Amino acid sequence: MARRVNKAAIQAKIDKLEEQISKLQEKTVALQDEQDKLQEELKAAEKAEKEAAQKAQMEAIMKAVKKSRKSPEEILTFLSGN
Repeated sequence: MARRVNKAAIQAKIDKLEEQISKLQEKTVALQDEQDKLQEELKAAEKAEKEAAQKAQMEAIMKAVKKSRKSPEEILTFLSGN
């Protein structure tokens, strides 16, 4: 009889561990989903940062062009190296 109780106790421990594993797997999936969302947000932020830097650079170029008082043709000739 002691042997039977021992088997039941062991099975109960196994069941408890399986339940804990299942909960941890669910939590892992939820955390992976959150990580994926954050990675998408990071990509969007990096893209916006790059676009803002390009816009600022273009504004600086336009300001320099206006300040130089050169014609568009002169500037294009200069930029093309001819």
